Amino acid sequence: MFSTSLLLLFGAGLHLQPVAAWSGLALLLFLRLTKVHSLLLILDLTDRAALKHVRTLATKRAHMLSPDEYGNVSEDIWDKHLNAFIRKTLLPEFQRRKIDHFVAGDAKRHLGRLRTRINRIIDRYRPAEPSEEIADLMTGREFELYCQRILQEAEWHAALTPGSGDQGADIIAEKNGRRVVIQCKFYNGSVGNRAVQEAYAAAAFQDAPHAVVVTNSIFTKSAHQLAHKNTVLLMHHTELAELEGRLNRLERAAH
Repeated sequence: MFSTSLLLLFGAGLHLQPVAAWSGLALLLFLRLTKVHSLLLILDLTDRAALKHVRTLATKRAHMLSPDEYGNVSEDIWDKHLNAFIRKTLLPEFQRRKIDHFVAGDAKRHLGRLRTRINRIIDRYRPAEPSEEIADLMTGREFELYCQRILQEAEWHAALTPGSGDQGADIIAEKNGRRVVIQCKFYNGSVGNRAVQEAYAAAAFQDAPHAVVVTNSIFTKSAHQLAHKNTVLLMHHTELAELEGRLNRLERAAH
């Protein structure tokens, strides 16, 4: 309506007040270009965030869209997860760029469009299956190298420890002034309390505020309980690319 009004005023004013008419047209073009630029920026920021976290998003989607025991698949949980990802990861950046009002007007429609865009990015992501990707890792040291590569791809400075005298630390990772001690466990069985205790002790020895245990397997219930009590992060290797986000949430919860 506003654009139509400006065009009508331009047509009428071109004969009466040419300066005013051209000013109105210039304003219309400015508003249009500003809107297009903002919408393109929203799409670009969405693509960047989705690509940055695509490994974790792909893993989450595969889990959430898996058939239940009756063979049914519900997309509601996945849609809610994506909505939370958009609100917590994208919206703060939209607000910082002062373009959040472009998605606030019709939030439901825009959320649907952003979800569709993120799903398409995940569709184009073709990683090797986790089991295949680490099938040839015959030693714990090779698994450490694998974890180091994931961290480096996520822009962490990740260094392997010598293997002796490290007090349980396998990787020391640093990013944006944050120092993290990581213990890597390549197991066939469940990872228990000992790994949590070693990671906690290694973090204290290395003067690191955060300790992480990462595995290709699963953790025992008692390991989860001990880790929660000592603020140690337990992660599957497919989640390791999301380490920074997990640490951010952990720090917010602590405050």
